[in-house]
Amino acid sequence: MYCFKSRIRYSEIDSQGFLSMEALMNYFQDCSTFQSEDGGIGIDYLGERDQAWVVNSWQVDVSRYPRLGEKVIIGTIPYEIKGFVGCRNYFMDTEDGERLAVANSVWALINIKKGGPVRVTPDILEGYPIEEKLPMEYLPRKISFPKEGDIKKAEKIPVQPYHLDTNQHVNNNQYINMGMGVIRSLEDNCEVMPTVQRLRAEYRMQARLGDVIYPVCCTNANESGIVHTVSLGDEDGKPYCIIEVTQKDVSGSGKEEHNV
Repeated sequence: MYCFKSRIRYSEIDSQGFLSMEALMNYFQDCSTFQSEDGGIGIDYLGERDQAWVVNSWQVDVSRYPRLGEKVIIGTIPYEIKGFVGCRNYFMDTEDGERLAVANSVWALINIKKGGPVRVTPDILEGYPIEEKLPMEYLPRKISFPKEGDIKKAEKIPVQPYHLDTNQHVNNNQYINMGMGVIRSLEDNCEVMPTVQRLRAEYRMQARLGDVIYPVCCTNANESGIVHTVSLGDEDGKPYCIIEVTQKDVSGSGKEEHNV
């Protein structure tokens, strides 16, 4: 297990003073990056070998969003590495041990020049001690775009330099930012956004500088709340990434609460 402590900053909160989903995802991404860097198997190590970890899928379940100024602990646990695939959990807790959010992710180690998978080496295995996976509801990795529902197209998104990471393709969390932006743009009332209680993402292709992303959103309701599925695809509709966001249905209620 690898952990670091932090405090919720003003730059990380939404309009209501709570940590945003996008900022939560950044915390998780930073946590595993810190583990890699501290273990000597980070960006430089992989870059010298023309290798990189690319994410296949995310699932994030949120119980409560922390407020501005709250002190938190962010952690990650690699729980399985086989061949070229690695699986890891993430969590965010309060200092008192309240579990605020838990996540699961699946990653693949690839050769960035050849584009093919690379078997994980003993050096990398040593840097990621395997532990028991966290208790949570583990959903399938793949996400299907619904054939029925309230389907809307959103404004196209040209890939900009700030979308890219050190692998020179759109960063994993930038797709999350795009998807959340699409959902907000299509909401009838954006003054108070319903609380996101679950986010899933499946990554299928890599978008690069000069590409244009064409978002399509399908909205449905189920027993859990309102479900938005956003396909971020190319001009032909082939997805780079599909995001599924389940939001607490607070229609008819007053001020939004951030307990999910």
